[in-house]
Amino acid sequence: MSVDEVWSASPYAPTARRLRPASGLTARRVLDAVGPGARVVEIGAGHGDTTRALLAAGLEVTAVEPARRMRETGAALVHGATWLAATGEATGLPDGSADAVASSSGSMFCDPSHDPAEWARILRPGGLLVMTAWSEDGFLAEMTARMTAVLAPGEDSAPPHMTWCRPGVAAGRLGAGLEDVRVKHHQLEWRFATVEEGMEYYRSGSPTHAWTLAHAGERRPALLDALRGHLEERAGADGTIRESTGYGLITARRAPAPE
Repeated sequence: MSVDEVWSASPYAPTARRLRPASGLTARRVLDAVGPGARVVEIGAGHGDTTRALLAAGLEVTAVEPARRMRETGAALVHGATWLAATGEATGLPDGSADAVASSSGSMFCDPSHDPAEWARILRPGGLLVMTAWSEDGFLAEMTARMTAVLAPGEDSAPPHMTWCRPGVAAGRLGAGLEDVRVKHHQLEWRFATVEEGMEYYRSGSPTHAWTLAHAGERRPALLDALRGHLEERAGADGTIRESTGYGLITARRAPAPE
């Protein structure tokens, strides 16, 4: 399994549209801290929604995106950034070269035991990290639990990307090179007009779901049943699913240089 294989399993645009409020919040938090001309690195830039907002405010952005399909789409949609084929664990960028590192729903998928050291390395002393990550609250957390019950029966632990917002987890993962770690909780609307629209999203609008379904083998029918059952349970009398899902805005700083 490679990053390219997973994130090219379906078009990403339907997911990018759903995540735009979180992308906008990420950009606004960066802009609260730095001014025009600041150098920002976005980890997992996707189709470039956060990068676009930062460029519009006069910042210099390096958009790091390891998945070729997403990077090519992002570069075609968002001009003015430096698009870099690299991962969050090995950006290849110089030490202390960023005033801020940003990531909307990207860095949460990185290896939490290794990658935060890279983010701290490329930040200048006093530089800011701003990232979002799912919390274990709401529609997506419950959906993930249903999928885990099918794919890994008896598995008690949530996948690492779902646990960033637990008390103390972000501080523990970031603490080796970053300080003043804060998590602010938010809600993101998650809606489908019908159950069938939700199922189509899983099959062809969410790369991670599409890849998982394609590689589920004999468990694919049970996985589809679990996804459909969750949607049906959440559907209202008119058939629409009007839910929200929790996420955290996580911020931290690299320690200032000694005086």
